Order: sequence, then C-alpha cells, then structure tokens
Amino acid sequence: MRRLVFGEESRFDAFIGAHLGVLTLPNVYDLDGELLLHVGVGRTAGMYGARHLGDARALFLFRSERELGFHHRDVPRQKELLRGAFAGMHAHVDRWLDELDHASAFSFDSITQLRLDTWSQGRVTLVGDAGYCPGPAVGGSTSLAVVGAYVLAGELAQAGGDHERAFPGYERVMAGHVRGSRAVGLSAAKTLIPTSRLGVWGLARGARLISALPAGPSRALVRLTTRSARLYDSVTVDDYPPSPTASGGPGGLAGVPGGGLGAG
Repeated sequence: MRRLVFGEESRFDAFIGAHLGVLTLPNVYDLDGELLLHVGVGRTAGMYGARHLGDARALFLFRSERELGFHHRDVPRQKELLRGAFAGMHAHVDRWLDELDHASAFSFDSITQLRLDTWSQGRVTLVGDAGYCPGPAVGGSTSLAVVGAYVLAGELAQAGGDHERAFPGYERVMAGHVRGSRAVGLSAAKTLIPTSRLGVWGLARGARLISALPAGPSRALVRLTTRSARLYDSVTVDDYPPSPTASGGPGGLAGVPGGGLGAG
C-alpha cells in the first residue's frame, strides 16, 4: 500500500551500515532472562532466553559498507552471508551458526531507516514502522508506534474526524519524536556494533557492570546512560479531550470516524 500511495520504496530507505540475523535454537545454557554476548570490531553476537519460551534466540549484528545483495525470499543466501560474517569469532558463535539449518524460525535483514518527508497522502496515513521505522534492532519502534497511534487518534478526535485537519496535526506533533529516533538509531547501531577496539572494551565493560547490579539499579543505570532510553522516557504528548462522538467511555475514541485510514 505504501508503494502504491507514496511511490518507489528505494527513495525512502536509508541503509545505516549494518545487517542483522535472528534464529531460534535450543536453550542449552538454560538462560532465563539472561544474555550471553560476544563482541568484536564490526560484529556482535548474542544468545538470550527465558524458561517460559521453551527455546532461545541467537542475535547477530554486523557492519558492512554497503547493503548486501540478497532477495528477501532467498534464505540460503542469507544464511551464507551470516556464516561468512561471523566465521571464527568464537566456539559459542560457531555452535549457534550450526543451528541455522535446523532453526524453526530465522530472519535476516539490513538495518535500514525509513525516511519519508510526509506520512500522509489524501485519505491515507502511515503509523509506526510503516511511516517512520528507526531501524530494526536499534530500539524505539514500539514506542514510536504506540505514541503515533495515540496522537493520530487524538488529532482525529479533535478534528471531528476531518482527516484534512487531523493528518497535518499528527505529522506536526510526531516530527520531533521521529527526528530524534533517527539520530538515536544511528547512535545505537554504533554502540551495539563497535567500530573500534575501544568501543568493544566500552560495550563489554558496560554490559558487565549492568549485569553485576541488582535489577532496580541496573534499569536506572541503563536509563541514565543510554541515549535511546533518555529519549523515549522523555516523550510527552497532549492529553486530548474526549471526543463528543465517542462511545467508549471517558477519553474513548470508539466513535471517531476514520474511514479510509491506512495504518501499518
């Protein structure tokens, strides 16, 4: 739908220099809310799990100067690229890669931001990753989507369902949040996939410190020192008044007419 309404997708994609892969594998280390991490210059691999999941996940992040050529349905090619990027990193990582051909779920993609000048066209508007994805794995997508949906609903209610008034208001309110998320996404990618040995040392030391602290102080330290946490914790939105046509109780928007709205 986005391509039909806004045009060629390549005009909006901004590759930020990295790729990621995720796969499921047996939780052989019995991880429960824990992350086992291996970090090198230009590549990071981790395994995390929780007992209620029944299995674990392996996450691979690696840098590349250009977006690698692969079709989104060519899974063998994606696995080949992942193996090549992480060959010889560590015995743990080698074992995780051995699970590629047995994994019940596997995903591979570039870390790409979506940068549109406008998210609205006629009676269609975009919400969340469909309009302003900061990039997979760098954080913020869910927060932006929830805030965006709230703001869009509020602006529609305030405009009495008139999309020609509501959509510009929605974009105006969200513009600063989206710009901030793009900058934070770039910063997060540099932190998660260090470009130097100093960066590797800093990420490893920071992870050890956070791991050594009790849960409460650990979360507080992350919020204090992580740029993305500070950004999304500081997001404020208007308290939109209840719509006079709403039937969903105080503040409800059930009765707001939103015909023709496209959200992703």
